[in-house]
Amino acid sequence: MTQSMRTGGPKTPEGKRVSAHNALKTGAYTSLIILPGESEQDFQQLADQFIHDFVPQDIVEASLVHTLTVLTWKQLRTQKIEHAALVRTLAAIFDLADYHKFDLPIPEEYRPGALSFVDRLTEANERAWATALTLCKQFIQHPPTAEALQSLESTSPILYQYFERKAVAKNVPNQGVARWATMEIKTVGGRVCLFAESCSRAFLNEYKIEASVIKHIVLLRQTIKEIKEARLLQFMQQQNMQRVHDDLDRAFYRTLSELRKHQLWRKAKNMIDVTPEVAV
Repeated sequence: MTQSMRTGGPKTPEGKRVSAHNALKTGAYTSLIILPGESEQDFQQLADQFIHDFVPQDIVEASLVHTLTVLTWKQLRTQKIEHAALVRTLAAIFDLADYHKFDLPIPEEYRPGALSFVDRLTEANERAWATALTLCKQFIQHPPTAEALQSLESTSPILYQYFERKAVAKNVPNQGVARWATMEIKTVGGRVCLFAESCSRAFLNEYKIEASVIKHIVLLRQTIKEIKEARLLQFMQQQNMQRVHDDLDRAFYRTLSELRKHQLWRKAKNMIDVTPEVAV
């Protein structure tokens, strides 16, 4: 007789503990129905729906309907776990390995924050930053008019708020935004220049990462897309969730088939023969 290759499962207490922990990872193979953190009320609502749909007539049907409920509950749980794990994978911060895979036209010292900044950047924020950076360059080359500064709060809130903070920090008298057009201040190096020019240079120097990102935004968005596609592929290869889904599906339809067979058997058993007798 050929000896069976099946081990029968772990034998040691430690092995059994690890095995039990593995079963609880998805809850698909555990005998527990409601795991910690799950709602007993939600399960009961699902059970009530199954009873309403299948209307079990005896203890066997009630048991099979209960099994269908549990299998569906586990399938829903598995989907939630899989979704949560996938979201965490895609939302994970970008590490150095991600940066070295791509030849990004971003200075080395800016790379650690560049991709994360783009990943959080909405289209509206992208336009806001682009506008602020463009205005700064314009203000450095050509002093802004009083009208341009008066409309700055609506045209570029980011830059307007930055100018306001600088005005407070430099103890600039509060004489209206238009006053910024002609106001002169002394820089750290002792040079005298217009307030708007000084703030614009400071803005570009302080937000070098954002300036570099906006300049290469299309390439960076494509890079993020490729990184997340690679993460998704790796996630799908590493996870064994499809086997769990398949096991639960097979068990569900096997149980459903047993329920249908029993229902047919019960109907046949309870059927009354009403065929009239033929006189001899």
